[in-house]
Amino acid sequence: MNTETLQINIAQRVLAMTDNKLLQKIRDLIVREDILAYDSLGKPLTEKEYIKQLDEVITEMESGIDEGLTSDEVFKNISNAHHLE
Repeated sequence: MNTETLQINIAQRVLAMTDNKLLQKIRDLIVREDILAYDSLGKPLTEKEYIKQLDEVITEMESGIDEGLTSDEVFKNISNAHHLE
């Protein structure tokens, strides 16, 4: 089945659905597919949110507000947060 036929078939079936739980599962699956990354607290980030956070970090580093962390410091922070040490 080609992509266009599959899209039409799925759209027709979704439009005909009356089971709210099943529709929520479909929505959750689609939302999960939109997740690009997770922040340091485990919050899912979409591509737009991820790029916004990167832009903010770059701006802070360029302005001298944030000097960033070394890889070792990042690892230590993650280890401490998740009680890995």
